[in-house]
Amino acid sequence: MSTARIDRIMEQASQALVARDYIKCESACLKAMQLAKESGEFERYARILLPLQEARRQRRQSATDAGVFILTGKRLQPNTILRRHRAGCLLLTDPPYSLEDERQLRHLAARRRRFIEVQRLNQDQLRSLYLTAMEDQGDAALTRIPADLPPARQIDALEQILLTTADHEITHQQLAAAARRAATATSPT
Repeated sequence: MSTARIDRIMEQASQALVARDYIKCESACLKAMQLAKESGEFERYARILLPLQEARRQRRQSATDAGVFILTGKRLQPNTILRRHRAGCLLLTDPPYSLEDERQLRHLAARRRRFIEVQRLNQDQLRSLYLTAMEDQGDAALTRIPADLPPARQIDALEQILLTTADHEITHQQLAAAARRAATATSPT
């Protein structure tokens, strides 16, 4: 009995996915997964994850395309937030937003069929995110410096990186190495 019902639900999910109704597809997949789990049909459960993953990927992409919005300062109610943001990635800072605020906003956005992603970060998580972004920026900038650049020009390029990512440790180390190479290249023999 549950197999036929799961198949019907997944047919609806497939049609919704083809029609680009990602929220309907996601909802159908979640319903089918619950039925598959309850009936112990874990192979079927596993197959449901692929269309669910695709629907969520498309929904997340639509949210990302709408922009990233950081909500901090005065705490707003979920209804107010959704009036201001029809789509997008919403980053809630904690404080003032709580885990319950995040859950309510995510649930309300899904009920209203909005392409909204919600993430809440506390101060430690924000600090970690900041440090990771700075490291990534510095690492990416280093890859753009040609390896065959003369040491004096490497120094110039590395100094430019430090103007935007002043705390990037590897850049400091590479700048010191480039300075040593420049010293060796210019010292009398």
